Amino acid sequence: MSIRRVVTSGLVGLVLVGLYVASYSGLQHHRRSLPDAGESSSGIWNLSPVIIAAIAGEFKGLMADYLTLEAGARLGAKVVRTPDGKYREVKRRIDWPTIHRLYVASQYLDPSFEQTYTVAQGWLPWEGGMVREMQAILRTAAQGRPWDWKPTHLQGFNTYYFLRQPGAAGKLFLEAARIPNAPSFLPILGARLAQKGGETAAAIVLMRSMLADKTPDDPDYDDLSDRLQALQGVQQIEEASRKFQAVFARMAQSIDELLTSGMLATAPANPYKVAYCMDKAGIVYFDQPDCQK
Repeated sequence: MSIRRVVTSGLVGLVLVGLYVASYSGLQHHRRSLPDAGESSSGIWNLSPVIIAAIAGEFKGLMADYLTLEAGARLGAKVVRTPDGKYREVKRRIDWPTIHRLYVASQYLDPSFEQTYTVAQGWLPWEGGMVREMQAILRTAAQGRPWDWKPTHLQGFNTYYFLRQPGAAGKLFLEAARIPNAPSFLPILGARLAQKGGETAAAIVLMRSMLADKTPDDPDYDDLSDRLQALQGVQQIEEASRKFQAVFARMAQSIDELLTSGMLATAPANPYKVAYCMDKAGIVYFDQPDCQK
């Protein structure tokens, strides 16, 4: 490395340290003077991530660390000293748009930095109500960390828990399951949610694609094969139910009615050794024989 390059790197490092000291000192002064007010939103993070990246130069990773730590410093409760010398906990009024900008800037600087998306997931959707913003962060994390199944898995969780979209959540779980080292429960869970959300065909396609990469000797091959067979049975019943509705202008009340009407030739075999069941809303189950109760 040339002397000029060393000097340049040293100057950039000094600038970053100076920015950190100035920002942190200003923030602490603001907290002491206005203990019950919201956090100050001034700082380098208000700049465009592109500009922050230019300022950081070769220290993008260090700046990403700092921005994530700065977000953490602005979250949760804080302890202040009372005039009588004692300490008490004060709940902050958190500036969520600023917290979001910090995480976005950190991720722009280092898309492969795991800490950014894991910490953001613990705050933005739960406390900040920023579910869709968090989904965008997780999508960026999945692109920056193609070997990591967790960003796509968390997208699936948010889609199911916060957005109430089980079908879309199931498809995301199935996508995460295709990434190496993903836990074995993901394809089973994904297929179940996708089917319940009306995405049976998509679940079948994804399950087939996962089985294509496996052999009968793989430990999860039998589980995936059974789930695929069960989904194929569900699909047959769903198709018969749609035909019944088209002919009789009403929904079938049970699988038996599909059989007696001729819309379903025979009941498909269920690898789980229980009868398929269709509830009053027309949803087909392969593991709940009493679903109409």
